Amino acid sequence: MSSQLPSSIQATSPAKPTYACIRCSARKVKCNRQTPCESCTRHNVECIFRAPKPSKRRREVAKDKAVEERLKHYEALLREKGIDPNPVGATSEVASHYKATTNQPEEAPESNWKLPYESTIFKPLLRQGQDGTELVDNALWSRVAEEIHDSGSIEEEDSGNDASHRQTSDDDFTYVLGGRTSVTGSSHPPTIMIRRLWQIFIENVNPLTKLVHVPSLQLVIEKAATNIDRIPASFEALMFSIYSMAVLSLTEDECKEAFGESRAVLLPRYVAATKGSLSRAKFMSSTSLVILQALLFHILSIRDDYEARAIWTLTGVAIRVAEGMGMRLDGTLLGLSTFETEIRRRIWWQLKLHDFRAAELCGQAKFQDFKLDETTPKKPANVNDSDLYPEMAQAPVESTRPTEMIWCTFRTELASFAATHIARMRTLGIGKPTFSTDEYAAMDYFKFKDIFIQELEEGIETKYLRFCDPSDPLQLMTLVGARCAMNLVRFMTHHPRQWTKLEHVPASEQLYVWNIVIQLLEQYDMQQSNPLLRRFAWNVPWFLNWPAIIHVLDTLRAEPLHIDAVKAWKLIDSVYRNNNEMLLNTRKPIFAAVGSLCLNAFSAREAALAKEKTGAVPDPPEYILKLREQRDAARLRRKAVASRRKGTEALHVGTERRSTTTHSAFVETNTRSTEPHPELLSQQHNSNPMLQAPTQTADDAFWLSGGDGSRDDSFSGEADVMDLDTDAILAQDYWLDTPNDEGIDWAQWDAWLGNADPTRPNVGAGHG
Repeated sequence: MSSQLPSSIQATSPAKPTYACIRCSARKVKCNRQTPCESCTRHNVECIFRAPKPSKRRREVAKDKAVEERLKHYEALLREKGIDPNPVGATSEVASHYKATTNQPEEAPESNWKLPYESTIFKPLLRQGQDGTELVDNALWSRVAEEIHDSGSIEEEDSGNDASHRQTSDDDFTYVLGGRTSVTGSSHPPTIMIRRLWQIFIENVNPLTKLVHVPSLQLVIEKAATNIDRIPASFEALMFSIYSMAVLSLTEDECKEAFGESRAVLLPRYVAATKGSLSRAKFMSSTSLVILQALLFHILSIRDDYEARAIWTLTGVAIRVAEGMGMRLDGTLLGLSTFETEIRRRIWWQLKLHDFRAAELCGQAKFQDFKLDETTPKKPANVNDSDLYPEMAQAPVESTRPTEMIWCTFRTELASFAATHIARMRTLGIGKPTFSTDEYAAMDYFKFKDIFIQELEEGIETKYLRFCDPSDPLQLMTLVGARCAMNLVRFMTHHPRQWTKLEHVPASEQLYVWNIVIQLLEQYDMQQSNPLLRRFAWNVPWFLNWPAIIHVLDTLRAEPLHIDAVKAWKLIDSVYRNNNEMLLNTRKPIFAAVGSLCLNAFSAREAALAKEKTGAVPDPPEYILKLREQRDAARLRRKAVASRRKGTEALHVGTERRSTTTHSAFVETNTRSTEPHPELLSQQHNSNPMLQAPTQTADDAFWLSGGDGSRDDSFSGEADVMDLDTDAILAQDYWLDTPNDEGIDWAQWDAWLGNADPTRPNVGAGHG
C-alpha cells in the first residue's frame, strides 16, 4: 500500500512508525508497525497511524500556543484589509467594509479573504466525543465542529474539567422518570441470577426487539457480572433494563420458580433501578448508543402500566435523543461502519414502530410525519446475528428465508407499506381533509381500500408467510401476527362507526365484521396461550385492539342470545384470563369503561337466559365477581364523598345563620324556603356527572376562572383525584344503556382510549 502513496507523502512518512496503529491500539493487540500493519492487512481494513496524545502539561502548553498563533493569524488578516485590530471600533469597521464590498463588488480588492460567518455547502457529519456520537447538520455547527477538530478537540483537552462539571451538574432530568433514586451497583442480583436473567432475555425478549447484538454483548455481560462495582452508569442502565424485560416476560409462577420472588416485587425493583441509572447517566443529553438502548427497553418495560400519553411522550424523548445522534439518516450517508449502521437501523425502526402504536393509543394519527426517502435509514437486514460482527467490511447478504429478524422485518414491512400508500393517497387526492386521527379509516373510497388490502396480503404471503415453519416459535408468532394484522386492516376498513344505527347496517356487513372480530380474539388468545408462543405473550397486551373487543361486548349486550354468544364469551373469558392484572386495575379509564360494558353484557345475558328458562344460568366467572366488587366499592366511595360535602355545606350554612341578625335570619329562611331541598339539589347535581361536570381540568380551572377565589372542589382534598376520575365510570353505567337499535357512541370510546378525563367527555358528540 505504501508504494501507492504520493511521492510527497512517502517522503515525509517514516518507513516504520514508533507507535501502534489506531486499530491495534483500540483492540489492545500487538502491532508490527508496518505500513499497513499485519493485523489490518489480514482483516482487510484501512490502517491509520496517529501519534499518541502528549502529556497533559504538554497539551496545555500546545493549546495556549495554538490560541496565540490563531489570534496572530486573524490580526494579520485584518491588517491586510487596512483594519487596525486594536481600536474598540474594529467591529463596526469590519461591518462597514462588508457592506461596501457587497454593494460595490467591482471595487473590492482581490483577495481570498472571507468573513468568519460565511460558509460553503456542507454535508451532515458525525462528531465523535467521549460520550458517544453527535450529528452536526447545520452550517453554524458544522463550522464549529471544524474549528474543534482543527484545534485538537476541546472536549479531549478539557476532559478533566468536563468530568468535574458532570459531577456537579443538575441536568439529570429526574423529573421525566420520577423522583431521585439512590440505587447503586450493590442493587444488582447475584452473578448466577444475572446469567439466568440474561438467558431469559435472549429467549423471550430479544427475538421480538433485536435492539442489541447478542454475540458481542454476551462477552460484556459476562465480564460485567463479575465486576459489578466497576461498570459505568451507561452500561449499568442497560443491564437493569435487561433485568426488567426478562422479569416482564415471565408469569407470576415462572418468576417465583426461577428466582424465589414474585414478579410484582422484582419488576418494580428493576424498573426503579433502571430509572436511577438513566438519571445518573444523564440520558436526556446523552449521545451514547448504550443509553439509548437502555431507554428503549425501559419504555417497553413500563408501557402496559403507565398512561399511554406518558409513554408516547417518553418515546418522543427517545426519538429526539436518537435524532441528535444522527439516526434519522442512514449510517452509510454518515460514513459509519457496516456493523454500526445495521444496529442503528434496528434501533431507529423499533423506535418509530413503537411511536406509531403509542400515538394510536393516544387518539393520534398512527403514521404522522412518517416519510421514506433516500436519506431515511433502510430497513434492517434479514440476517442472523451470527452474520454480523464489528470488524465486517461489507454488508451481509440478506437471506430470502426466515432468520432471527423475521418478526422485526415483517413489522417494518407493514409500516413501510402503509407509508407508501398514505403518500399515494395524498398524491391522488383520494384522502379528503378531515378531523379524523386516521386518514385510512376516514377515507370513503372503498375501491382503493380493497386494493390496499389485496396488495398487502399478497406481499406478506409471498415474502414471509409461505416460508414460515409453524413448529418454530418465532416463525409461528410471525404467522399468527400477520393474520392478526390483516384482520385489523379489514376491521378498520369496515369499522361499525360508519353506521349511526344498527338497523342501517346490512346483515351481510354485520356478519362480516363479527367474523373478523371473533378471529382477532382467537388470534390474541393463541399468542398468549399457545405453549410455543408463551414466551412472547408479554408483547401482546400493548397491541390489543380495544375497538374490536368493545364491538364484541356491545353486540353481546344488544343480542344476549346471539348465535355465537357461547363462543364469544369463552373468548372474552380468555382476554381477562390472559390479561387479568391489567384489565382488573382501575387506573386507566379504558379499563374501567370496558369492565362496565362487560358487566352490562353479562347481566343482559343472565336476564335473557332466566327469561328463556331453557337452561340453568351459569355462575359468574371470577373476573365478573371482581368487576362487580369494584363498582360496589366505587359507589360507596362516591356516597361517602357526597355525605361529607353535604355535612360541610350544612355546617357552613349554620355558621352563617348564627352570625346574622334576627331580621337577616328571618329573610334568609323565607328566601330559602322557596328553593329545592339541599339533598334534592345534591341528587340533581350528581344525577349525571358525565354531563354536569365542567369542561376545564382542575389545573386549568384555577387560572381560567380569573383567580377570583370561586369554589373549586378539586382543591378540597376530600377524595383521591384518581378515584374520582374512574369512579364516574365504575359507579354509574347508564351511559352504556343505549337502545339496541342504536350504534355505540364511538366518539366517547375514543376519548377514553386516548386517556381523556371520563368525567368530561364531549357532550355534543353524537352516535356514529
